[in-house]
Amino acid sequence: MAPQKNKGKPGKSNGKGKANQKKGNKKVTKPKKPPTLKQKLQRESKIVRIDDLKWKTVEIPDNLGDYEGFFGLEEIDGVDVEIVDGRAQFIVKDDSKLKSNQEEQKEEEGEQEQQEEEQEEEEEEEEEEFTGFGDDSDQDQDEAADVEETEEIDEKPDELEKELSANAFANLDLPLPDDEIDLPEWQSEDLSSLSPYTLNGLSVLNFSKPTPIQKKAIPLALEGKDVIGKATTGSGKTLAYGIPILEKYLSSLSTIKQNVKDKIVNNPTGIVFAPTRELAHQVVSHLNELAKYSPLSTRGIVSITGGLSIQKQERLLAHGPGIIVATPGRFLELLQNDEQLTKRMASTDILVLDEADRLLQDGHFEEFEKILELFGKSRPKNKSMQWKWQTLVFSATFSRDLFGKLDKHQKNKAKGNSLMDNDEIVTLLNEKLKFKDSKPALIDANPKEIVSGQITEALVECGPTERDLYLYYFLLMYKGSTLVFANSIDSVKRLVPFLNNLNIPAFSIHSSMIQKQRLRALERFKAASEKNEVSVLVASDVAARGLDIPNIDHVVHYHLPRSADVYIHRSGRTARAGREGVSVMFCSPQEASGPLRKLRRLVASNSTQGSRLNMHTDVKLLPIEMDLVSQLRERVTVSSKLADASISKTSTRKEDSWIKQAAEELGVEDLSDIENFEDDIIKKQRKRKESKMLGKDEMKGLRYELKQLLATPIRKNARRSYITSGLQNLAHQMVTGTHHDDVLGHEKVDALTDLKDGKSKKLKKKANKVTKKPKSNKDKK
Repeated sequence: MAPQKNKGKPGKSNGKGKANQKKGNKKVTKPKKPPTLKQKLQRESKIVRIDDLKWKTVEIPDNLGDYEGFFGLEEIDGVDVEIVDGRAQFIVKDDSKLKSNQEEQKEEEGEQEQQEEEQEEEEEEEEEEFTGFGDDSDQDQDEAADVEETEEIDEKPDELEKELSANAFANLDLPLPDDEIDLPEWQSEDLSSLSPYTLNGLSVLNFSKPTPIQKKAIPLALEGKDVIGKATTGSGKTLAYGIPILEKYLSSLSTIKQNVKDKIVNNPTGIVFAPTRELAHQVVSHLNELAKYSPLSTRGIVSITGGLSIQKQERLLAHGPGIIVATPGRFLELLQNDEQLTKRMASTDILVLDEADRLLQDGHFEEFEKILELFGKSRPKNKSMQWKWQTLVFSATFSRDLFGKLDKHQKNKAKGNSLMDNDEIVTLLNEKLKFKDSKPALIDANPKEIVSGQITEALVECGPTERDLYLYYFLLMYKGSTLVFANSIDSVKRLVPFLNNLNIPAFSIHSSMIQKQRLRALERFKAASEKNEVSVLVASDVAARGLDIPNIDHVVHYHLPRSADVYIHRSGRTARAGREGVSVMFCSPQEASGPLRKLRRLVASNSTQGSRLNMHTDVKLLPIEMDLVSQLRERVTVSSKLADASISKTSTRKEDSWIKQAAEELGVEDLSDIENFEDDIIKKQRKRKESKMLGKDEMKGLRYELKQLLATPIRKNARRSYITSGLQNLAHQMVTGTHHDDVLGHEKVDALTDLKDGKSKKLKKKANKVTKKPKSNKDKK
């Protein structure tokens, strides 16, 4: 660190001399020798702590790969380092290198970290925000609005903390509801012990009857038994464990009230572990809907996840919330920093694992196993507390067969997907979770179904390079909210500008986004779904598990998933809470011969062990009108070029910015030889990106061309005649409101309806005539 010359503050000796002269000139100070340069530097220098310095973050390019635990790099100039007694001392001469009190306060609150994350958000705005064909000024306004939205999201934890600290247990004296509650199916013999608070909440929320998994799991959980439950996604698993935790809390209400009076921090009644941050926040939201009608209230439920300030979360836990919903990584971090917190958390009554199938996969959830080990060592041993907590485990999939890679080698056939017949899974869970009961209760709400019967599965056969074309066709023809899953983050980033260029509102969510970006993307998508006929969320598999995004009409698998369990969780994002939905797979001929066939063998509800899978009866072909596809091809080509250029420009700019900054700090002025020091792989990546980049004039030309193409209507059968002629009377369609908004001469279509009627059968016959191969003797057998 190179020292810098600074003016420094005036010496104190002059001030003292002036003070003596004002006292009557009784004492005359002798003139002092002017200080030497060494003395000046010593007076101007300060020894400071490393945390007091105003460090600057150094941006690291994405293409350098995984750092295996290295989180980032910071730098500072104008500071000297001296080694004294083997320790480094930081000497600063310029106060501008030190943080102000206000900055230190912000850091304590976790706000400095959030401000740095906002800078990353601004760099990715081009990839996320739907801007259509607006100019640069419009984009700037959008970015400013994004920052305001981000600040609103940041304030939510503060508001929660204020409420919790000011009036944490305001609802403890909430009176019982006066109205008579008429919920006969919730008041049956098995569920007769439910409190009036819970029944009142269920009544207000219009949950008139329990789902199959709730009806089977809640009575056993209320008895205090360990439970392993399997049910399809969207079947109400959250309340299946949420209601028993709430009832346990209400049964301990007198003790909780006394502890509050005695200023004793209460132990949590239940701790829920979720595999992703988004699922944890969603679980909190669902439980809050029911808890606000009870003494627990919404302030008694706290979310503990990564991506948010750990200091705030420590303060939230200090108030003794009743229910904690956490991701294992952040929760373990908190436990390792606080022994007293570990003892309180280990005293919980109920421990829940949501989406528990992740435990079956190697390399996942080592943190969770460490948490269980800490709980076992720290749990108090006294008569007022059971020796072990109650464990509730829920998931949509438990079979090990579903986790294998989908390749052409099918050595083992599926053993069956029923939980009841799978001793291997029960043994494995018992080894990892150490159940309280010797034999936990097993509940399989739908042993014959893995994918919900409310989901209609479909297939689009296309070449690997035609996915964009058929995706655009699907989104243009079938209106509604669609969740598009891709296997790589690069594909997610590219698809968003590709669709936005085609005037389709699209948003992205993937694992490289910071937490605020993910939450913001979900909020924007939900808002767009309410306003527009078409809205798209492009996601990696971070959104596949447990997320309850309301009113998803279609799930599109842009890439086939790598394993069957991912397909099940992806498809489960639609057809939730009793609604119907469509799950569409885009499949190339190469995938059809291997991965697709294995996927269908594992997942198909109508395939039984030993039976031969008939692909055509198991999954339907989506009806495709090729004359419309050919008219869309040119639009897709231009939009793809624009999207590739936009992504390449953003990526290259980030990389160049970091290289220039590093070179400047090292004192390197000539960057002409930088290529000689680059790795061959990095060179190839750079050249590939640069080949896709376009100049401003080229970009403007392509945007204008695309604008003209979008202004040209798509016509069914390429019709150019009068609107009252032809097989379809367009004038009548327009009067009756049955016409398609984007295709002239075409009626409004619905994917679910098209797959259920005879159109798909007609298409299969045509496809078979063209592609049908003669059967071999082996196939005939």
